[in-house]
Amino acid sequence: MKIVIATGIYPPESGGPATYTQSLALALRARGNEVTVVTYGEKDEKSSQFPVLSAQSDKRDVWKVSRRSGFVVRYLRYAWRVFLIARHADLVYLQGAVSEGLPGTIGAWLAGKPTIMRVPGDYAWEMAMQRSQKSIKSKVHKVELLDEFVTRRHKGSIRILEAIERWTARRARHLIVPSKFLRSIVQAWGVPEDRISIIYSTVQPLPPVPSRDELRRSFGVSDSHVVLTVVRSVPWKGVDVLIDALCDLPDNFRLVVAGNGPVLAEWKQIASDRHLESRVTFLGRVDRTELAKWYFAADVFALNSGYEGFPHVVVEAVTTGLPCLVSDKGGNPETKELFPEFITIVPYRDTNAWRSAMNQTRARLAPVVLDNMSFDKMVEGVLEILHKAVKVS
Repeated sequence: MKIVIATGIYPPESGGPATYTQSLALALRARGNEVTVVTYGEKDEKSSQFPVLSAQSDKRDVWKVSRRSGFVVRYLRYAWRVFLIARHADLVYLQGAVSEGLPGTIGAWLAGKPTIMRVPGDYAWEMAMQRSQKSIKSKVHKVELLDEFVTRRHKGSIRILEAIERWTARRARHLIVPSKFLRSIVQAWGVPEDRISIIYSTVQPLPPVPSRDELRRSFGVSDSHVVLTVVRSVPWKGVDVLIDALCDLPDNFRLVVAGNGPVLAEWKQIASDRHLESRVTFLGRVDRTELAKWYFAADVFALNSGYEGFPHVVVEAVTTGLPCLVSDKGGNPETKELFPEFITIVPYRDTNAWRSAMNQTRARLAPVVLDNMSFDKMVEGVLEILHKAVKVS
């Protein structure tokens, strides 16, 4: 097949979506497909440390559309580039519903080619939450969770974003989501269930680390019961509840928080107000090697979040044999279906329930091997959907 991948971010820019898109493009090319990527970026960006899609290609593999113009001009340029390439392609694979979804859909429509769309989340909700963080900060009781947000329409620019993502999703021949929860969100956009497929995103193996006993000694937690959580510091992640739950637990219980974000200082203040500074450790942003060490050193993993498309940190935790406590929101409960012996579901923001769950010590289990979430399985699932779309055309 000749495939156009329309994405908002691509190496040398960093981030999970950039790495995912490049890995997918390389894998599709390795399987005999012709792949061209359209992304935002500047032509003068250095990318020599990143592999091109094909060393023997006499064509341009990656086309960049500058972000330096206003969004209208930027989107028009993006749509035009997709149109020019899609004329000679079989389909356009969109990596989101708005910034690449709107111009990519327009370009594909002008070229008369179908689109497939991957939906990793609700962009309108994400923008609404960014605004709410600036105005309400730590008042988490006012945060509108995604499953509530999607049931009503909003005003202003958020309503425009909602209209865009619904329009691009409905025009796509098929949609790919990483969880049943996100499938329900896309259905709320007006897309029939039979046009939505769940393909779990791949989870890369963690780097090797020293023995658990050695790690616990090096971290100074040999005699502690370590509760680990890995989150971005935003209000709906519920770390304030985990801190409160720690208050009435034995003194050897210790909470370790990995991740950075806008409300980290407020969580630190809560720990200080509860006189728990010595029992709550804030790691900030850590690399995968350091995070792997904590997965192996911890006694239990906790994720008290109000939204997760699909919690890959939980999957990483079970690959180390770590039992997990997860909230009953978003894609979290689906981990119970995949790893029933590892997962305990706890009501979101119920402090007493989290205190009780954290106090019920469970032994670590044998690490899980992720055959159903391997990179090859993910690529083959995507390819099957793309082939079907081309055959229908």
